[in-house]
Amino acid sequence: MHIFLDDLDYTWFIHFLGDVVEQFDLECWSYCLMPNHYHVALWTNEATLSEPMRNLNGRYAQWWNRRHDRVGHVFQGRFKEQIVQRQDYLLALCRYIAMNPVRAGLVSRPEQWKWSSYATTIGNAASEPFVVSAAVLRQFGDDELATLQSRFANFVTAATTEDFTDARIRSNEHVLGDATYKRSLNTSALNEGSAVAERRDRWTAADV
Repeated sequence: MHIFLDDLDYTWFIHFLGDVVEQFDLECWSYCLMPNHYHVALWTNEATLSEPMRNLNGRYAQWWNRRHDRVGHVFQGRFKEQIVQRQDYLLALCRYIAMNPVRAGLVSRPEQWKWSSYATTIGNAASEPFVVSAAVLRQFGDDELATLQSRFANFVTAATTEDFTDARIRSNEHVLGDATYKRSLNTSALNEGSAVAERRDRWTAADV
């Protein structure tokens, strides 16, 4: 059983996500909704994403149950949260998120999946106010927007196999970064990274 059954489910979840980003003063760098789970990369001033994620999942679950005349949990268990070092790892994270529908065999290219921020980031779809694509594109320099979008698109689609960083994203590591970053990580250092939250529904496997 899926948590997104049709276009309206996807659309309303994105609406709730935008509300939560604004309410909790977050930055959304990337997201991708899959039929039975979702990924979102967020920047936050807080040490944890627990409160905004509870708000998002709770609002969607209540709405989904009412709409589909269901009762009980839509989600089960706590979301997976990783603190991600901006340098070197942010781009790998955004690539991993964008390529989810391709790995799942839902589309042949990531921009074809309309329930993802990827098409917006590369300029193939209308911009979404709550998605801060510039945070990703700035990793490729200070050139014109179209140039940065092209570089990001090439980066995402160039890899044909998963690399070691992809495996770490799929792991249960709480901090995704190099050894120096991990050693220096403290409450203030959280502001220099990002957090990625992945929420799975109760019917999927526990591993990523």
